[in-house]
Amino acid sequence: MSYEHSTAEYKIKIQTNSKGIRAEKEIQYEKPENIKRIVLLGDSFGMGYGVNLDQMFSTRMAHYLEAKSGKIIEIVNLSTSGHGNAEELITLQNEGFKYKPDLVLLAWHNTDLDDNVRSNLYEVSEGQLKRKADAYLPAVKEREFLNRFLIYRFLAENSQTYNFLRNWAGKNAKEWLAKARFKKKRQQQNNSEKNDTTTKKEFKCSLMMAILKQMDTECRLNNSNFLILDIPLRLSRKEFKSIFPLECDGEQAEFNIVSPIEKFKTRSGEQIYWERGDGHFTPLGCDLVGEVLADFIDSRELLDALKQ
Repeated sequence: MSYEHSTAEYKIKIQTNSKGIRAEKEIQYEKPENIKRIVLLGDSFGMGYGVNLDQMFSTRMAHYLEAKSGKIIEIVNLSTSGHGNAEELITLQNEGFKYKPDLVLLAWHNTDLDDNVRSNLYEVSEGQLKRKADAYLPAVKEREFLNRFLIYRFLAENSQTYNFLRNWAGKNAKEWLAKARFKKKRQQQNNSEKNDTTTKKEFKCSLMMAILKQMDTECRLNNSNFLILDIPLRLSRKEFKSIFPLECDGEQAEFNIVSPIEKFKTRSGEQIYWERGDGHFTPLGCDLVGEVLADFIDSRELLDALKQ
């Protein structure tokens, strides 16, 4: 697909190949011997909403890495808007490892905590991550039905008012569903007479950590390094905050984690995030994130063979 996406702040082109990857070319599963390949997992931040392909943080990361290492870098961007870590794990298992990545990069955002609960794809039972549902396809059947009608397709493609109302309804529905999932789990625990005092925050955190640990384990089994990009919250043009939960149930996470906050502070006062709508990175924000990622990957030698 190829289309233009415009808001009051920017106008960009989004292009995908036949596999739905945001790229200008097809990418074969077989990896050429002379390149280093990075599979990117994420939501709309990873997909690059708000910037053109050459401005995305993954593209800028590849540029800086090639300059530092002299290696040819290929990005396989499997990010999908709206995905949480649960969908990202499934994507990695079903598609990501087919590309034989040297590095799997996960773009973590605070919305993942709710997304993992909402999708109901996994649960933690007796300390183990277990698949709970086959699929999470919210309102897909309803949307397919509506798309049969020309008037609906016209409104969906051309009406700003319609899309504003749809996004508003979707946001509220997602918040309600996440609350409902947690409430249902607590009721199940009470019915089984378990004395469970787990808070909502602890529940979200333990589920997320179990998913990330599974990603890390499977990366090791597939000889891929694993890196988490912590996408900070923007409080103002000068202040940023990380809420990445580094510790759950008293157990410290042992991941490669990188945050661009210190780099952002060097450009204090400049526009690093778009300030209307969903607040994704500006081209400047992407460039800063790309540089931070390249420095971290190069210094830790994460494109080299996995160190067991």
